[in-house]
Amino acid sequence: MDLEDLRALGAIIKAKLANRPLALCDIGDADGLTSASLFLIKYPNGVVVFAPPGKVQRGRLYRLFTWDFVADLPCPGKAIIRADHHETNKPCAKLEYYDPEAPCSALLAMRALNLAGNPIAESLVKVAIETDTARISSEEARQVDMLARFSRYGEKVRAASMLAKTGLEALKTPYVKGIVDRGIRSWEVMLKVADALGVDKVINAYFNVKLGISYRQLTIELQRRGASMVNLLVRLGYRTFRYYCGADPSSGFDCTKVATALGGGGHSYAAGAQFKAPLTRPMKGVEAFINALRANLNLNGVELLMVTKDTNGFSVRRVQVA
Repeated sequence: MDLEDLRALGAIIKAKLANRPLALCDIGDADGLTSASLFLIKYPNGVVVFAPPGKVQRGRLYRLFTWDFVADLPCPGKAIIRADHHETNKPCAKLEYYDPEAPCSALLAMRALNLAGNPIAESLVKVAIETDTARISSEEARQVDMLARFSRYGEKVRAASMLAKTGLEALKTPYVKGIVDRGIRSWEVMLKVADALGVDKVINAYFNVKLGISYRQLTIELQRRGASMVNLLVRLGYRTFRYYCGADPSSGFDCTKVATALGGGGHSYAAGAQFKAPLTRPMKGVEAFINALRANLNLNGVELLMVTKDTNGFSVRRVQVA
């Protein structure tokens, strides 16, 4: 059991002992954060646990308990209400608000929690739609996206509560501004990485260095520059890897094919996975990534951009894989 699991277990025990409503939301993006805030609007005394999709799919801890509300995640096994729009997540809760055509899970969460017409809820959902469709046009959406991606676990819990109480006014507080500023600095590094990777029709990159950037933002930026599909593999630990995918909806590429091959899921235009390589063969994770690309993108050979650490922070070299 790692630190994330211990935090989750502590929150679960607190909720169960006090008979408080319990929610499980995606840890990774603004859709999960805003869904958590909607839950706290409905249940101010509620307790929110954040987790990544892969852990909910495979982690035993999340299947031991009944969740009052689940949003933007696969079903953990026992749930009363679930709001989700991911193509690869099968419904299973007692009350499902599931629509793969919905622009974000927060819109479904607002319906599930009967919050339509609530001004704070409506403003949060508007932002979630912008962020989850990668069509950020407002400053508020940009800041909430930064807040979700660059807040640490405890900061994310506090941010969800602040958004529930004061809505987008929370973005004006010094506490939230500090997190957003951290995100802006990371954004500047991400743009340098995008410059170094260049633009091809299909970009496949492996990161063996921690850069402190949002890799989802990187996929969006590379697509904005002209890439039809972006596949990124990031080494998180000795044998833990995270896959990020973005694809132009009109390109014919399908992110879910590669993501599901690696044990994840999502949408055809955006998907991901987190997985572990064998303990004795940690680099098997890179091999699994290459094999998934080759098998699901009809590629005979794979050109891989290797991002490693150097004296300037990082360097990129091209490797042709047979």
